[in-house]
Amino acid sequence: MKRYLLVLCFFSITAFAAPNKIFLLRHAEKQSGENPSLTLAGKKRALWLANKLSEYQPNLLFSTDYNRTKETLAPLAKNEKVDVIIYDPRKLAEFSKQLKALEGIVVVAGHSNTTPMLANMLTGEKFSQFNEMQFDSYFEINLLNQRYIAEIKSMGLK
Repeated sequence: MKRYLLVLCFFSITAFAAPNKIFLLRHAEKQSGENPSLTLAGKKRALWLANKLSEYQPNLLFSTDYNRTKETLAPLAKNEKVDVIIYDPRKLAEFSKQLKALEGIVVVAGHSNTTPMLANMLTGEKFSQFNEMQFDSYFEINLLNQRYIAEIKSMGLK
């Protein structure tokens, strides 16, 4: 009697893990001085952002360790009951790789120079630095065919 050994092989197929959507925004209007807080207009913009971005139910919020960026995300963090994670804007290449490995909806608050730089790293596109007085634009980055596509959007607030 012949015996046959049946070997079953199971392959683990790892799904491509990546955020569904990434929002990159510059902090809202700030006061002057070293490590300033938001102005009244900045607080109004932070509330607008919280209301707008809550529609997407973000699960990860990142900010640089400055009052203006943390305060920009504070209303959204409160709405979503999510902690704000601090990242180092001097290590954007490393941070962009970390972002690509996450899942869900991600919001990142940065600065007039670092926000476009991070968009460039994520997408391979060439976005220019924001004007120092430009607070009404943000990037909405979507994953399409395993590639990130960025769109600059306006908040409609002046």
